[in-house]
Amino acid sequence: MFNYFPKNYMWSSALLLSIMGGGDLGQIDRHLAPMRDAEKADTDAWTKAWAGAGAEQAEFAQEDLRRGLRRSAVARFLRASTYYLTGERQTPPGPAKMDSYERARVAFAKAAELMPRPLERVEIDSPDGILPGYLVPSRTDGPAPVVIFYNGFDVTKELLYGFIREEFADRGIACLVIDTPGTGEPLRLRDVPSRPDYEVPTTAIVDYLVTRPDIDPARIGLLGISLGGYYAPRGASFEHRIKACAAWGGVWDYGAIWQHRWDTRSTLTPVPFWQLPWVMGTETMEQALERVKQWTLADAIPHLTQPLLIVHGGEDKGIPLSDAQMAIAAAGSTDKELRVFSGADGGAEHCNVDDPDPARQLIADWFADHL
Repeated sequence: MFNYFPKNYMWSSALLLSIMGGGDLGQIDRHLAPMRDAEKADTDAWTKAWAGAGAEQAEFAQEDLRRGLRRSAVARFLRASTYYLTGERQTPPGPAKMDSYERARVAFAKAAELMPRPLERVEIDSPDGILPGYLVPSRTDGPAPVVIFYNGFDVTKELLYGFIREEFADRGIACLVIDTPGTGEPLRLRDVPSRPDYEVPTTAIVDYLVTRPDIDPARIGLLGISLGGYYAPRGASFEHRIKACAAWGGVWDYGAIWQHRWDTRSTLTPVPFWQLPWVMGTETMEQALERVKQWTLADAIPHLTQPLLIVHGGEDKGIPLSDAQMAIAAAGSTDKELRVFSGADGGAEHCNVDDPDPARQLIADWFADHL
């Protein structure tokens, strides 16, 4: 992996995730270079540096609009959103985090509105309240297949769009990037924590999609990235209107993963420790470690009978390859595949952030074949 921050795996991983979402290393380096060799992580400096990168791109985007350069402005607004959110991911809850998050949402909304084929913001009723998302339209006429794309532990629908972009649309498939319990707007704006029974939001989303005349209700897929590698298989295990499921990063027992991280005080985590109580909705780390024990696929994934793809990095430091191997072995599907990237053929790190495009193309092609 490219360790931009030689002494900080978490920050290096976050930077690569930003590039995976459409960021540009030259733009990033202008703001992050003074922090590369820091002996101690300075969260305030991190937040300010990424906010500066976001503000710079947003300003350039406004200038492009004044000059009538609409597509250029879209690209700038998307990068602004990505930069704000990259800083926000590592920033504890508080005013600075909320400021970056709101600026990111505004920039992304402007990009979505200005796109040649604008994204549609949707708001779906669920037992956890409104689940907001953006529907990326397919490039076909008539009812199209759709892939629901779930966040991981700490990202948002805006970053999800950056990860997948128009790959599904180019293959005649719509894509719904969506914030669900424990992620994005529900967590940040309404304090809605995650839940282990992800078939509940999955059913609510499918209930909505089957009412749309532009969606083929018989061809609905489900994809999740990182912890979404738990959310998506769990949802598909009990919601069989999902016709194909993929995990961009395999998960088996998330509670065991977090217990190991905490016991060893691991420095090889993609997220800070404070995020677990925040996402779990608990007051203490001890409570969070107890609650997250429910996030296991052992009892659920044998019920998953649809086609299943798990994509994993062979040197994933966040979630070991053994998790993906156990999940694929236990799945009830007869059509199931585990694809492991080694580094030479695609990213070997968590969610393939060190070389993500081979995994992105594989996932999009797999859904095109199965939907």
